[in-house]
Amino acid sequence: MNRLVRAELRKLSTTRLWWGLLIGVAVTAAAFAVLTAAIAGLSGADGTPTPGVEDPAVVRSVYTAGLGTAYLFALVIGVVSMAGEYRHQTITATLLGSPRRVRVVLAKLVALSAIGLVYGVVTVLAGVVAGASTIALRGGDLRLTTDGVPRSMGLAVVAVALWAVLGLGVGTLIRNQVLALLLSVGVAWIVEPLLALGLNALDAGTVAKFLPSQATTAIVTPPTSAGGFDAAYLPWWGGVLVLLGYALVSAGVGAALTLRRDVT
Repeated sequence: MNRLVRAELRKLSTTRLWWGLLIGVAVTAAAFAVLTAAIAGLSGADGTPTPGVEDPAVVRSVYTAGLGTAYLFALVIGVVSMAGEYRHQTITATLLGSPRRVRVVLAKLVALSAIGLVYGVVTVLAGVVAGASTIALRGGDLRLTTDGVPRSMGLAVVAVALWAVLGLGVGTLIRNQVLALLLSVGVAWIVEPLLALGLNALDAGTVAKFLPSQATTAIVTPPTSAGGFDAAYLPWWGGVLVLLGYALVSAGVGAALTLRRDVT
């Protein structure tokens, strides 16, 4: 198992994809952290001032502002890690080298979870470095060890790792890499948020809160409204359980298909 995990990590680390996506994670996390801290306290559309950087919830949202894009990057690397094997037909050599497919699946899960955790850590670190600087310039308290900030940062790291596992399942289900990427990112980035917005507008927030992106938002600091509509969110632990459930189902489906599917 140790050799298989190292082999899977080597597959990911010897390409430019992982660090290219990692740079994107760091840049977007820093940019969103600065933006979130900079606009905190400004007047909203109705002229009412929004909470400023003195609000603990705002501070948590600043440090984890990059989560909204980081999970997409993690989803991409998860999809490519499996769909890429089918695209380049390296899955044949992988399974010939290790005929026990259960071990291959477990090794991929471990390796991808590790990569996802790295992405999550970079997301939080970039958010803290950029966000804390902006908060300090605006005279706010950094709250790095209080008010639930450490918990939010830790859960954000876990959420990114779970999205990487979710991507692995998608890449197994849809072997065409381009199609898998387009569908997974399109659904996660566009379709699902619009669906959540529509459900909240129809007072069906009890359904919307179980969607993956909504569960991810619930893990950190959810907004009080979405598009002018009151949005319902799970408690943070509920968001963790729902996202974990999606990851486990995705990994289970991927494992079942890998064990039964013929390769050439």
